[in-house]
Parts: sequence; C-alpha cells; structure tokens
Amino acid sequence: MEERGQPAAAADDDANEDPPLSEPQTQIVPLAPPPFPGAATYVIQIPKDQIYRVPPPENALFVERHRPGKNKQKSPCCSTRCLVIGAILFFICLVIGITLLALALTKKPKEPTFSITHVHVKDPKSKSSSSKNSHPGYEVSMKVKNPNGHGIDYANSGGASLMYKEKTLGKGKFPLKTQGGDDSTAVKLVLDGSKGPLPQDVKKSMEDTDSEVRVSLALKMDLSVKVKGFIKTWNMDTEVECHFKVSTLGKGTRVLDQKCEAQFKG
Repeated sequence: MEERGQPAAAADDDANEDPPLSEPQTQIVPLAPPPFPGAATYVIQIPKDQIYRVPPPENALFVERHRPGKNKQKSPCCSTRCLVIGAILFFICLVIGITLLALALTKKPKEPTFSITHVHVKDPKSKSSSSKNSHPGYEVSMKVKNPNGHGIDYANSGGASLMYKEKTLGKGKFPLKTQGGDDSTAVKLVLDGSKGPLPQDVKKSMEDTDSEVRVSLALKMDLSVKVKGFIKTWNMDTEVECHFKVSTLGKGTRVLDQKCEAQFKG
C-alpha cells in the first residue's frame, strides 16, 4: 500500500510545478471589420524586449554640428585676422600709389638727343637752291631720339642757326612737329644762307676740289619741348648745341666728329 502511494505524491508535485516559459510571440489581433469589403486592418503588437532604444536628441545636434560641407560660423579670431591682413594690404597699395604719383609729378622728362649724319652745301646758282640771295644754302641731316615713354610736341619751336666761330652762315626752322615715345626720327634741317661775305676758311673748303679742307662748325637751336605725361604735361624751352667737324664743304662731305648737348632752361 505504501509503495502505491508514492507515485501519487509524485504526480501531485508534478501538477504543482509551473509550466515551462515559452518564447514570446507576436500576436495579431483582428480589429473591427473595415468599411470596405475585401480589406482588413490589423494591430501588430511587438514584445517589449524587441523594442530598440531611441537615441537622445543631443545626438542629432552633434551630428548636425559635425556634418561635412556644412558652413561653420567663423570665429571672432579669424575675422579679426582677416581684417588686419586686409588693412595691411590696403596700406601697402596706398603707399605704392602715392609714391608713383609723387614720381609722376616731380620727375622731369629727359632731354631728346641729337646727332648729325650729313651736311650738304647747296650752290646758290643751282635750280634746287631755295636761297633768295647769292649766298649758298645748307642742308643738315640729323637724327633725333626721344628717350621718354611719352610723345613730344615741337610745334612752337624757334629757329636754328649754323655758325662758323662767331659768324652765322645760315638760318632756318626746326621742321619736326611731333615725335612718339621712345622713337628715333630722321630730320633734314634746311638753312638759308646769311648775308655778308663768307669766312675765308669756309669759302676755301667749298671751292677747293683738289684737297679736303676741314672746317669746324656749330649748330644752335631753340626748341620748345612739350612732353605729355599721364598726369602732368611738361612745357620746357630747350637749348641744343652741336659742335662738329666736317672733312670738306665741297663734294663728299663727311662728319668726322661731333658733340651735341640739349639742356632744359630753368
């Protein structure tokens, strides 16, 4: 009898034990029938242990702040540095501009340079001579160079004189009117013979065809030089003197040596 009672007690213990836990399952609960036939609406209930944690809103602000390509607000330090650099560059440009302006206003242009290339004596009896008297005329070919970067205006220039010592041999006008900057121009100066007897050395050099008689001459010109700059225009009266020696005043004249100087007045 006692042996039979033990299994019953064991059965009662088994009956009192809790049933094993089962895995949580998703339950689908149907709702009220939809208003349209053939359609259904369901509410899905997800177990709590399957709901993931929602990140805090601070994380979104952190991501926005460090997102690449987003314009960041410049710091006050960077703005101050940019202002200082800009002020320094402006000051440098201002100093350079004032310096260039001062040089343009105070630096005088250079004098033009002259060189004699040929001298020709015209016979007063020839048809090509423009002399109104019995004295020979003269043609002095020269090269005029403007060393300035701006053009020169010679329109109001005075006369030119060819001299032997203190004797004036001929007079004329400077023919060049304008000249470009950094330009070299060939000029032919036509001089009419002066009245009065010729010096003996000059006359001998013209008439002696057997031998060359060298003669030292001087050419003097009073020029009006007007240089037009970007800011200022310079008006300067210029004295030009060329002292030169020729092999003869007859045929085959050659310039042996020369020295030309131009000087601004005042």
